[in-house]
Amino acid sequence: MAWNEGLSPEQEVVARHIGSHGRLLAGPGTGKTRTLTGRIIYLIEELQVASSDILAVTFTRVAASELRSRVSRLLGGDMVPQIVTLHSFALSTILRRGAGSRLPSPIRIADDYEERWIIQEDFKQYLNLGNLSEVRDLIAQLSADWETLAADGDGWERRFPSPLFLGAWREHRKIYGYTLRAELVYQLKLALEEGEIHLVGCPSRVLIDEYQDLNSCDLAVVKSLSRSGAELYVAGDDDQSIYGFRYANPEGIRRFTTEYEGAVDLSLTECHRCAENILSIGLYVARQDTHRAEKPLAPNREIGAGEVHLLRFEDYAEEATGLASIASWLVDEKGIAVDRILILLRSDANHKFSDPIREALENKGLAAATVENPLDILDSSEGRELLSMLRLMSNPGDSLAWRTIMIQRRNHLGEQAFYHIYDIARVRGITFFEALRLIQATPELVERQGGLIKDEFEALSQNLDRLKEVYDGSDEFSDFIDWMFDEIFTGEDWEEINLLIHNLVETNEINSLDSLLNILTTPPQELGQVKVAGSVNIMTMHQAKGLDADAVFIAAAEDEYIPGRAVGEAIDDERRLLYVSLTRARSFLYITYCLQRTGVQRHSGRTSGQTARHLTQFLSGGPLASQEGSEYLSQINV
Repeated sequence: MAWNEGLSPEQEVVARHIGSHGRLLAGPGTGKTRTLTGRIIYLIEELQVASSDILAVTFTRVAASELRSRVSRLLGGDMVPQIVTLHSFALSTILRRGAGSRLPSPIRIADDYEERWIIQEDFKQYLNLGNLSEVRDLIAQLSADWETLAADGDGWERRFPSPLFLGAWREHRKIYGYTLRAELVYQLKLALEEGEIHLVGCPSRVLIDEYQDLNSCDLAVVKSLSRSGAELYVAGDDDQSIYGFRYANPEGIRRFTTEYEGAVDLSLTECHRCAENILSIGLYVARQDTHRAEKPLAPNREIGAGEVHLLRFEDYAEEATGLASIASWLVDEKGIAVDRILILLRSDANHKFSDPIREALENKGLAAATVENPLDILDSSEGRELLSMLRLMSNPGDSLAWRTIMIQRRNHLGEQAFYHIYDIARVRGITFFEALRLIQATPELVERQGGLIKDEFEALSQNLDRLKEVYDGSDEFSDFIDWMFDEIFTGEDWEEINLLIHNLVETNEINSLDSLLNILTTPPQELGQVKVAGSVNIMTMHQAKGLDADAVFIAAAEDEYIPGRAVGEAIDDERRLLYVSLTRARSFLYITYCLQRTGVQRHSGRTSGQTARHLTQFLSGGPLASQEGSEYLSQINV
């Protein structure tokens, strides 16, 4: 198959650019992934660039998987270059080449559950802080200082809000042997700049997708790659920079051509997704940002002008019923498949917005699904026990896994017992795991509870030995998984987790423990989202990034939520998020809002506790006229 098969003339031109750094500005629906695929094939087949000399970086694991799958189909699996997320690249590089003495070894990333229920809870107790929000704020500040490079400044530790916290954190991470996720890319950046990691044999061609979503720390790592001789080819759209919460800034892609000498500006201008009216309202929102990079973007005229409606309802019950009625009409009268309908929400804490909509859809006979992270079930007690055991099979000295599994089980060990174990580790300069082994040998070290700690440690060790013995003796990894759920993790409480693990093993062709752990411990922001087949999909606006549908509803499009409590530059993030959401639609776009929010929805948004709501400022007074929802329903005879 030719490298340019399926590419438009415009996509073909930008895919074969060589000779300098390149910035590809690609708006929604312009075929960016297809173009990146074509470029990788072109480099390998036409320019004879070795696949080992190419690195492609994406923002989410789903995007990496999609790009890898496309390249594999065209090239064959043996020729696929390294296609990873930046987090995965940082982790694999540090695992291979180290990061000096700054990080505990072996590298172990604390996940969100461990950060919330172990790290934060411990700091609250050990530092005698009044509430958990103080701990969260300090950890958030630490992460922000890494991501914005504020930690590089002279005297940073003196300026940090709590030097006591910094000291306690360094002690705690040494005893439990973990690294915070936000720190990983920063430590790679430091190791590169300080010469502790030398990128010998650095890929000569580096492709970076969603460049607008990189923060200052990410961009510094990219700069190090270019200094090592890599030619950069970055793709993205400043209008779609929506991850301000991790300090991503669209200025990175805007200034690329001035930051990298000789860089060439490339663009894709043909939107193959959005009909004219849909793209028009999207661009109306995007152009309210006076700092954006203006770019031509032509609509998809093959699917007609498209329909856009701004509908107002009295309250959430009327809105939910109206959405369901329109969705039913789209299916019955317009022939749209149910899973080609998306309903997007700015937020959905405790399903307070999605539940009424889902129930209304089901009352109309439409299957509906609220899209969530499928790995969330691993935060249950059973899920944590399983994940901890798998981690201990990989590394029996994983202190954080030992602590996690011991707090899940009915073993009569309370906070005081773990405080004693921690104190033994602190005084003797050893890890939590080493302290457990010490107590096993000498239970008298912990008054009253030493025997309980010893018994629990030995019981878990026996289970661990059984798991490792069967794993080592299994010909197929799937055989080990079957045995594990038949013999160790049994009963109704494990059925859903059993199904999840079997599905992951089968669909991802997992054949080792390390491969399974790699997927189970994927950072949430890297997961991406996959729509549920056969259902109307309800999800948050952030989750919809990278998706499209024939019909899209933006529900609760009120100023109290969009931009909500955002101030300053964060308002720009909210405007871009709305733009991204609007441009998920191909043919039908519905934007709905209520004049009041009652019930549990009353306690949400910028004016929590008040009922009155107003259309978002990004559409108020714009070219799209508001219409009574009931009036529109009567027009389509619903």
